[in-house]
Amino acid sequence: MNDIQITINGHVVAAPRLYTFSDGSRVTSLRVCTTSRYFDKRTSEWRDGEKIFFAVRCWRALADNVAQSIRMGQPVVVHGRLRIREFGPEGERRFMAEVEATSVGHDLRWGIGTFSKPPRLGPA
Repeated sequence: MNDIQITINGHVVAAPRLYTFSDGSRVTSLRVCTTSRYFDKRTSEWRDGEKIFFAVRCWRALADNVAQSIRMGQPVVVHGRLRIREFGPEGERRFMAEVEATSVGHDLRWGIGTFSKPPRLGPA
C-alpha cells in the first residue's frame, strides 16, 4: 500500500490531549486548521480561502514531545501520512481528514523557538 505523505501549515485550534493505553502506548491528538490566502484583484485586498481542519495523531515519543511543547493557537508545521476516517450510521456517513504525524514543529515564520532534548528513560 502506498501512503500519501502530506505537509500542512496551520494553527492548533484545540488543546493537545495525551492518552495512555493499557498496554503503555501513548498518543497525542490535536486539531489543526489551515487556510489558504489569496489576493483579490477586484478589491485589492488579501482574503482568506476555505478553512480545512485536520485531526492529527502523534504516537510514542512524538506524542510525549508534542504534549509538552505545542499549545492551542500556536502555528505549526505537521508532516505525516494522510488518512481519511469514515464514521457515522449508514446513510449518514461522514468523513474526516486525519494526519498520522511523523514530524511536528512550530512554524518559525511567526516566531522564534528553542530546542532541547527530553531526558532519556532507562539504561544509557
